[in-house]
Amino acid sequence: MASLDKLLEKPQKYRDYTVGGPESQIALANGLANGQWFVPEIDRKTLRRLMQRDDWHASRDTCILFSLIFASGGAACYCWTHGNDKLFAILFWIYCTLYTSSGDSRWHECGHGTAFKTKWMNDVLYNVASFMVMREPLVWRFSHARHHTDTDIVGRDPEIDARPISMWQLFILFFNYQLIKGEMGKILMHASGELSPAEKTFVPHSERFLVFRQARIFLFLYLLAVLASVYLRSPLPAMYVFLPYTLGAWHFILVGVPQHAGLQQDVLDHRLNTRTIYLNPISAFIYWDMQYHIEHHMLPMIPYYNLQELHEILKPQMPKPYNGLWEAYREMIPALIRQCYDPDYCIERELPAPLGQKQVVAAVSMTPDKDGWVAACTTEEVPKGEVLRFDVGAQTYVVYHAADDDTFYATAGKCTHGAGELSDGLITGNLIECPKHNGCFDFKTGQAKRLPAKLNLATYPVKTENDTVFVCVGDRGSRKKIQIAYEED
Repeated sequence: MASLDKLLEKPQKYRDYTVGGPESQIALANGLANGQWFVPEIDRKTLRRLMQRDDWHASRDTCILFSLIFASGGAACYCWTHGNDKLFAILFWIYCTLYTSSGDSRWHECGHGTAFKTKWMNDVLYNVASFMVMREPLVWRFSHARHHTDTDIVGRDPEIDARPISMWQLFILFFNYQLIKGEMGKILMHASGELSPAEKTFVPHSERFLVFRQARIFLFLYLLAVLASVYLRSPLPAMYVFLPYTLGAWHFILVGVPQHAGLQQDVLDHRLNTRTIYLNPISAFIYWDMQYHIEHHMLPMIPYYNLQELHEILKPQMPKPYNGLWEAYREMIPALIRQCYDPDYCIERELPAPLGQKQVVAAVSMTPDKDGWVAACTTEEVPKGEVLRFDVGAQTYVVYHAADDDTFYATAGKCTHGAGELSDGLITGNLIECPKHNGCFDFKTGQAKRLPAKLNLATYPVKTENDTVFVCVGDRGSRKKIQIAYEED
């Protein structure tokens, strides 16, 4: 009791969570920014299989979800017009929950581009879901990419749980008041053509006009809802658009807060700063299986419908999962209370013993001839639809074997956005997807095809002679220039 009194007596200094603030420089100096995270051991063929997407699972779930939204919303409207207030309240609450809480998980998964195999399906649902949760699509795409790069790194992660979180703050969080206030302020700011200082650190200049345009579209749609209510002399249109933001957010707050709250910050191991929590089938449907959150952060290219299998495969390398929300909150709430007077306190999770000595296969390092050509691999080493990494000095390259034309191609080996290793990525047609933030490139042309990747990928001439694949990587000067580009990015 005496130690608690001492802690309460002395003033506590809380950290500055401002993105790009002083803590950001500390993170950079300590190697935490864009750091090397713990990577679990998993068979490459198994990983490739789990990364494969289809349109069936997400199409089925989306049809079910929107059928439930329209059914509950339509039934609530019927009860309103016929004076059945009690049944209206229940049905409208269900509508709000499905609308906003399910919208949150759809926004999240489609933002990663992993829900559907077909790109435009991901993009359509992502934009619709963004409106359902009051999140501007483009600025949040870059924000969430940074969250995955620097998960719970103070001064770097724009989605970090800033401490302290009081019990009153947690209570009103379930009504989404703070998020609505903050997002509406951002929408108004963006509509006027401005970005916050933090947003300027992760939103590229080339995308800022689109951010401003999306904010103005949001305001236009909100205005339409208000005008519809005025024209119809009924509050229903405005209620159906605005009230879900507060009445329907409780579920995504309920399952979202325990993702990271109370755990360690400034660590490069998702097992220490993220939770996996078992949920009931209804909550799992609303949350789109994001309860396997450690697994998702470690391997964000895995679609939601394969996360449970991934969880079972990685279980020997993971801390004990939480057996429901009650167990997670029972640990989290006392930790949040203690952090109000002891900001250095955090929950330290117990990790399993390592599986054993991991065999690390070093990338082959080549020496180019006088014309810059290197023998990268044999044709048999890279089957159709696969990739292979090779190094020349400090520079990394990747060889691709295209399935459509049976031709070999070569590019730089690191993503131009976050320097992710493309050799660990997923090939879909002529696209290589970065395993770090799901940005895509056409490996034949090097063209960036999906955000957050914006800069094109360097490509290199390839020739095949006597079952050997040769790549022209140029002279030492050109390789140095490309490497500098990565470091500046």
